[in-house]
Amino acid sequence: MMYHRSFLLAFALLTAGLPACSHNPEPKPEGPPPKTTMLRVNNRNFYDMQIFLVRFGSRTRLGLAPGNGSTSFEFPSQFLQSGTGTVRFEANPVGSTGRAFTQDLTVQPGDVVSVDILP
Repeated sequence: MMYHRSFLLAFALLTAGLPACSHNPEPKPEGPPPKTTMLRVNNRNFYDMQIFLVRFGSRTRLGLAPGNGSTSFEFPSQFLQSGTGTVRFEANPVGSTGRAFTQDLTVQPGDVVSVDILP
């Protein structure tokens, strides 16, 4: 009889602990994944350029555009508010002073924006 009670007690404890071991999968985000927006820079200048995205006065570095070459940068649509946003791009020459800005551009998620940097 003692063996039967200890077996029931062990079975009850094991059964009570099983829900604690269950694994719930992480919830999937609702809706489609965010679209990636592209910036294509055609740098015809001799200098390599640091490229920044400027929004609301805040700069975010996208990367380096080598001189006399073309480079593409992608940035998530989180930089665009409510699906559409106004942004500017800034180019700073490496090893030199000065900087150049684009005009304000209206960009939507998934757009490809092309910028030419002239000599």
